[in-house]
Amino acid sequence: MRFRAIAVMAATTTLSLGMAGSALASPLSTKAKPAPQVTGTRLASALLPASAFGDGFTVADHLNTGNKLLSTKARIKPSSLSCRTFEMFIFIGGFGDTAGAVDGVQNPNPALDDPSVVLSDDQAVLQFKTTQAAASFYNQAYARFKQCNAFTETSDNLQVELVTQSLSSTTINKDKAFQLIQHADIASLPAISFYQSTAFVLSGTNVYTIDHLGETNDPIPAPLLGTLINRVQALYKHH
Repeated sequence: MRFRAIAVMAATTTLSLGMAGSALASPLSTKAKPAPQVTGTRLASALLPASAFGDGFTVADHLNTGNKLLSTKARIKPSSLSCRTFEMFIFIGGFGDTAGAVDGVQNPNPALDDPSVVLSDDQAVLQFKTTQAAASFYNQAYARFKQCNAFTETSDNLQVELVTQSLSSTTINKDKAFQLIQHADIASLPAISFYQSTAFVLSGTNVYTIDHLGETNDPIPAPLLGTLINRVQALYKHH
């Protein structure tokens, strides 16, 4: 079971899979060296393996922005999307990012009678040209999650109401981050409480996200996020 779908904004068209500038220099100084950039294909190669989320977990969906860098022109903003669209789709292009990659993984045999069961996870990274652009998107995402504290959606023929339990700022690997926990009320399964946990981390020119759906309201583990960040950062050592 997964709530979120994967999407990339290319030009003005959204493709969906699954169920779901340089700093100004003074006359006496030289321009700052641009931050290194890699393609979406390269970002995808650094995502965590499905096994990092649980024994037997498998990749359900995956998408990246390909072998070319995208335009830095933002075609969509979090504030321009409805709560449903912003929270139920994982966009890896269109926010002004130059590249992005996402994997959706799932537990093929979830034991719903296990109170600690995790049903699915998603991981994504969006790369921006500058730290300012990355920070702008991160702040916009935080503001949109704060606004969208409750809404109802139909996903995979299930009526789901998502209600925010907590939205808290934190640090992960000394990077700015926030953790969101939502109660997911599924109309057809009233006896079981589900929770969707989401973490955003701003690290340099990248924004990282991991979310999971399960029966516990625990935040995303910091070591898991740290490992994802380290794997992606290793790509830039050769640039």
